[in-house]
Amino acid sequence: MANTRSYPSATAKSSDLILGTSMPLPNTNDDPRTVNFSIGQINGLANSPDIATAVVTVTNAQLATLGTAPVVILPAVTGYIYEILGITTFAQNSGGNFASYNWSASGDGVFYGQGFTAVDHRLEVPNTQLPAGGFNVDSSAFVGTPIAGRYRIDAALSLSTTLGVDPTPVLSPNATWKINVTYRLIQSQ
Repeated sequence: MANTRSYPSATAKSSDLILGTSMPLPNTNDDPRTVNFSIGQINGLANSPDIATAVVTVTNAQLATLGTAPVVILPAVTGYIYEILGITTFAQNSGGNFASYNWSASGDGVFYGQGFTAVDHRLEVPNTQLPAGGFNVDSSAFVGTPIAGRYRIDAALSLSTTLGVDPTPVLSPNATWKINVTYRLIQSQ
């Protein structure tokens, strides 16, 4: 194949084609296939009315008990599952000097619907990216990619820690956690 930089640039049209991989349905013996997708088809997926984004703020009190009292991010919808497409988080730390949440005994943060074993659909946030609760306001964002797996029908999307342990407060930490969840609701039957 030629170097892609050698091709000229152009303005995309809805009928233009892009080479991609069509994945087989789950629980089949079919193999992935290399196919052409039109720009229009891809654009239709991106603008799907089934895709939504919710913005949720986790309070300081909820952060303090995140391991033992999971936070419901999106409520359960009867007959549906949530497909997590992506999550972006912003920690807003406002505690005093030397104050912090120590997350080392808590594991990572985890968004889940079924559970958070190796076979469950979830998104994990490394504990170094969880709100610190101290004086320095960290304006960086964490962008998470979901992990494929099972999701229980009629389950809420919840947030907890992988080890089920609350963070250890040092002095008086204070923080909120703004979470943007992009998801699709899928009817189970």
